[in-house]
Amino acid sequence: MTPGKVVLVAASAALLWACSPAPSNRSDAEVVVAEVDGAPVVLKDVKNEILSMRGYTPSLEARGPSRGEVSEAVRRAIERTVVLREGRRRGVTLPAGALEEEVMRFRADFPPGGLEKALLQAGMEPDAWREQLRRSLLYRRSADAIAAAGATVTPQEVEAAFRKERNPATVPERIRVRQYLFDSAERAAVAREKLQAGRPVGGDAGDPSVEGVDLGFFRRDELPPELPAGVFDLPEGGVSEPVPGEGVTSLFQVTRREAARAQTLRSEEARIRESILAPRREAAFRRWLAQATAGAKVKVHAELLQKLVEEKR
Repeated sequence: MTPGKVVLVAASAALLWACSPAPSNRSDAEVVVAEVDGAPVVLKDVKNEILSMRGYTPSLEARGPSRGEVSEAVRRAIERTVVLREGRRRGVTLPAGALEEEVMRFRADFPPGGLEKALLQAGMEPDAWREQLRRSLLYRRSADAIAAAGATVTPQEVEAAFRKERNPATVPERIRVRQYLFDSAERAAVAREKLQAGRPVGGDAGDPSVEGVDLGFFRRDELPPELPAGVFDLPEGGVSEPVPGEGVTSLFQVTRREAARAQTLRSEEARIRESILAPRREAAFRRWLAQATAGAKVKVHAELLQKLVEEKR
């Protein structure tokens, strides 16, 4: 079944709601609304997909989903099932601390207590949200593994691209920055001491490992406003003072410093290779997903989507 057919099946399910019998008094986690090669997609998965699409507001009780929302949510849930299954086959896992890092990145977009309030208004339990976030991270890593296996670039292609874009001007000095997120200024201060001493963050009893997020390279004129003033002047390995945010505290470390230099194939090879590979990975993943979905046996239980009927517009 192709992705397009999945959407049509879900849309057809939406049209059948009005005349379908209501499901029994089972929990949303027990109501199987679709199957992918026998693997269940439950009503809770579909509801959570809709809430995610809405940015977790408003709740489904406040405004029921449209047929289009359910169609898209079912499609996403089916694709997620296919990709996660392939990720498990490839041995994809989450690094220690990755989930907590992502949670804190979300918290940074809300005022203190705002994330919990938004989830409450959306009618979503924090534990359920964390589990969906964990699955989303696994989905991304699984998709990356699938895409990387289907895309290549030759040295000849890199050289041709270099010669085509080559600018004889000097490449400005740049730094590579890693961001660490903490739930308190105290933890950030302790972590800063460890980083300055060349020790890994976390690892102590009750203190999970923190890997940080690689923000990539920046020239001085490219530094985003979120980074503290003076970070470009830090030495390699240097760490900024704790930077307070909305519910989180950040540290920024200069993990690498590259001096100004003339462009050469060797100096630009990694950047050019990545610029060629990025769109190829995306195309490779989309091809794989279309083929994997087409080869899957997908069944949608239209009558069980009655719980999501939008009675009032």
